[in-house]
Amino acid sequence: MPAEQGPVLDAQTRERLGRQLKALYDPVFDEPLDPRLTALVQQLEADKREAAGSTSLDRV
Repeated sequence: MPAEQGPVLDAQTRERLGRQLKALYDPVFDEPLDPRLTALVQQLEADKREAAGSTSLDRV
C-alpha cells in the first residue's frame, strides 16, 4: 500500500511563502534576547555538558 502524501506546494508558492515568512520574522531576529531566556539557555547547555561529562566518566 503506497504511503499517503499530503498536498504538495509548487515552487512559486514555496518561494512566496518563504518571502512572506522572512518579512514577518526578520524584525524579531534584530530584537535583543530576554536576559532570563539567555540565562536559561546557558544553564541548559551547562547541564548538558555536565551530563555528557559524567556519562563518559562512568564508562571508564
